[in-house]
Amino acid sequence: MSKEIVDFTERQLREVFTKIGLNSQDVERAVADYMRYRQGELSSFNLLTYKELEKLEGKGVHKIVMSLRDGRNLLERITRNYLRYLNYKKRIAETYQESKSWDKVITTDVYSDVPEAQESFIDYVEETYKTKIKDGKHLQQLTGITEDTLEGLEETLLNSRTSKYFTALETALQEGAKYKALLQIKPQDYGLPTTWSGNSGSDQYSSILWALCFQFNLSENFVFKPDLKTIAQEIEAPYSVLMDAHILCNKWKVQG
Repeated sequence: MSKEIVDFTERQLREVFTKIGLNSQDVERAVADYMRYRQGELSSFNLLTYKELEKLEGKGVHKIVMSLRDGRNLLERITRNYLRYLNYKKRIAETYQESKSWDKVITTDVYSDVPEAQESFIDYVEETYKTKIKDGKHLQQLTGITEDTLEGLEETLLNSRTSKYFTALETALQEGAKYKALLQIKPQDYGLPTTWSGNSGSDQYSSILWALCFQFNLSENFVFKPDLKTIAQEIEAPYSVLMDAHILCNKWKVQG
């Protein structure tokens, strides 16, 4: 991302965080936390504490997320998921602080079809215990969860890591990355195996195809169909990659 875009994004983020309830003292930490989220960092713990999350106005977060739903500029696109993630994180933190029960958290605030909720959950557990979760068994040992199976916990952890990886791919494309740069974003850097099971890809190549599908609206449902050759030239990718993305996107639509 260029320095100009970074500076613009940070200014706008400060306005957003002020609107959703953070005071000036906490805004800088929130901006730093957003940058951590945007880059999909696994090496640092969440920068927002429970006390800071507690200050956020839940309805305020929801209102801003809704206002960004139809937004088209770069800031709106790259912050929308983070605000959703932050809202889930706040709910998870509140439930745990009130109940001190991870079983209560996972049965009320962690949804199997919502990646932001799963990612928020894993991040909050890691922040609470100041450790990186190795696998489902480690997650079970840390939390003492009995209301979900070991397989279910493994899936939650996998979905959390997949969410981070896919966010990194989407953000790179939104910031103008070329195909070569996408190939440098390795799933293994996000704790993923070579292959896995997921809705937005099962390996590096298929995940890149899905990211291209969403970024360039490759579904034939769209009235204005994209020129695949133009997109291939824009991101400096082989034409076959765009063809594969187009086929995958529309194959899913037919199967759905």
